[in-house]
Amino acid sequence: MPLYFPEENGIRKGTGIKVVIYGQEGVGKTSLAARFPGAVFIDCEGSTSKMDLRRLPKPTSWEMLNQEMQYVLQTHNEKGYGSVIIDTFDWAERLALQALCQAKGVNGIEDFGYGKGWEYEAESVGKFLDFTEKLISTGINMVLNCHAITRKASVPEIDAEFDHWELKLGNKTTNKIAPLLKEWSDLTLFCAFKTNVIATDDKGKKHKAVSSKRVMYTTKTAWWDAKNRFGLPEELPLAYESIAHIFEGCTPAPQTAAPSMAQQVVNKAQSAGIPATREAAPPDLLDNVQQIYPPTEEKQDPWDKPETPQETQTQYILDGIAPELAQLMAANGVKPEEIQTVVGARGYFPADMPVQQYPQDFVQGCLVAAWQQVHGMILETTRKRG
Repeated sequence: MPLYFPEENGIRKGTGIKVVIYGQEGVGKTSLAARFPGAVFIDCEGSTSKMDLRRLPKPTSWEMLNQEMQYVLQTHNEKGYGSVIIDTFDWAERLALQALCQAKGVNGIEDFGYGKGWEYEAESVGKFLDFTEKLISTGINMVLNCHAITRKASVPEIDAEFDHWELKLGNKTTNKIAPLLKEWSDLTLFCAFKTNVIATDDKGKKHKAVSSKRVMYTTKTAWWDAKNRFGLPEELPLAYESIAHIFEGCTPAPQTAAPSMAQQVVNKAQSAGIPATREAAPPDLLDNVQQIYPPTEEKQDPWDKPETPQETQTQYILDGIAPELAQLMAANGVKPEEIQTVVGARGYFPADMPVQQYPQDFVQGCLVAAWQQVHGMILETTRKRG
């Protein structure tokens, strides 16, 4: 009897989704994948060691990686696994090449000659992707995180070379793994920092950056690879909420523990119509906040009491402000709009640009490191208004 999967809004229900996420270092690939339903990581490079998330032991061989995939398939109902994230697949590729060279008794992939090594690797990775279909058919999402690299490219319409962003897999034109992953995926997201610049002179020859934000691109262009089968806009904010609707009803419901204090704050804010998310701050930092300020036995609703500096700091972190800056702001009673006013008055960024969107190097180098001066400017501005 053939299997039947009902469809809704063009998305087939009952099966998982095959996702490739790639982008520049530090853009937030891992944080995005961590928000997927029932996420469990197979961390091939050890990049999640400081993050509070579920992970299997770091695979030390291609065989171990495949064994962990088998383990997920066998225990996903018991463990509540809904999404498997390989972080990153370019590091997993190293394990595949190592296993291949050991099996064939050669020192390196090029020792095969005439591109044969890349053919063998494509067969090995192809078998891995075939196995992922078993997970997909049970409703588990499969996510492959990758680093990005630029290569010189050209198109007939432009008589010049330009940088093209693509998956960092292999270093030869004969490498066949990147095309395999793009063909396999339902969704390939290119995550990047988007910087807006304006001209600072009448002739338009001098420019300066006025804002920067993290985005993800869903459609292939001459400048990057991307793909989606869900009719998504070409550009989206780099946040799980931008694509959450795709996964609703597509994966098994994860078995989760009771929400932490930090998550309870988020839930309370959202129920009151206040935008809030845990994505903006690393989970381990939020959990530290939970340990320092445990729930009390008071019967009075804490939302009815004036916020303490500690509670303000927690809320700022939840709102996406860097923890070091949030601590200084809460301790000195400084509000985000006061910082925006000072920053805008000095022409660094527009006054209506949220503090959460400031580049990290600006936050650390110009706000945190020079807090005394910044605070003094805020007090001076406040006195003038008063």
